[in-house]
Amino acid sequence: MATPKGMRAQRIVTVSGDAVHIYSDKEKVILQIRHEVPTETNILESSFKVAVELSDDDVLAIAGELLSAVSLHRRNQAKHDSHE
Repeated sequence: MATPKGMRAQRIVTVSGDAVHIYSDKEKVILQIRHEVPTETNILESSFKVAVELSDDDVLAIAGELLSAVSLHRRNQAKHDSHE
């Protein structure tokens, strides 16, 4: 998909190889998740693309939850590393 006209685009490739695309302009934010599986790799697994428009409150709630999750993960990892 081409970047919608006038929108900023950010692509983040995840550890699984999927991609999260964030499109934004002065008026809106769109979050798109893509999972692509080449037919020659697995004919039975589906590729998909889904997008949602987010309000400012949605964006802040998602960002806050992601920051909380990674903070917990890093604290647990630091405890684990200090016991080795």
